[in-house]
Amino acid sequence: MSQLLPPLFTLAKSKADLPFITQAEFSTLPYPSACCHFNLAEFSPTLIKHFGFVLPESLRHAVKKRQAEYLASRWLVAELLDSMNIKGFQLLNREDRSPIWPTGVYGSLSHHADKVFVILNGVPSLVGNDIELTLSEGKAAELNSMIMNDNEVAIMTAAGFSLAQATTLVFSVKETVYKAVYPRVQRLFGFEQVTVQAVDTQRCQITVTLSSVAQPAEYPCVPWHIHYWQTASEVMSWQVVDSL
Repeated sequence: MSQLLPPLFTLAKSKADLPFITQAEFSTLPYPSACCHFNLAEFSPTLIKHFGFVLPESLRHAVKKRQAEYLASRWLVAELLDSMNIKGFQLLNREDRSPIWPTGVYGSLSHHADKVFVILNGVPSLVGNDIELTLSEGKAAELNSMIMNDNEVAIMTAAGFSLAQATTLVFSVKETVYKAVYPRVQRLFGFEQVTVQAVDTQRCQITVTLSSVAQPAEYPCVPWHIHYWQTASEVMSWQVVDSL
């Protein structure tokens, strides 16, 4: 089976061939983290009860795809929390859709069409992650100006990325930053508030700076080094910033 977690994560255990969940990997280093693949064709609403969850009222009449994404992500979070001795937890969301983590846990969750990625931390921190399917060149040409400025495009193309790779990666990195800081800043902001300054393709890191709109007040205004892992079909990005 294919590797799910990026190489930076140390594999602690794996599971395969569960109902609907085809593969899952769990790590404890550098942070409690996990990924799983799920098969939409194998999803049935009866699996929600089978896995011990209750579907929120807002999803009772949602399409099959949305319910499947919900089940896969909640299963993965519950399994990872179980390894942290937090048993039987079902992740819920606030009205703004931000996750309600257990007391003392800080985390971030992301998914695309058939894969879920979650990172948790047991100490106060800003945690963000994202996973995206790689855009087509045509879609990237349509969207890149909404995600990157001209200087960011130049930085990414000089580093050897195609327009599709660059657009997908920068989108993912900026989503990671947004998810990390939103619990502290409690405001919406656009892609222009996070600026790419440099790329290190050897370390798989993108350096960004945050505007005063995006920067949490209690954190210093220093560059953030966002980790990424990119394959032909997807990109994953993440960052954990411990509290001062």
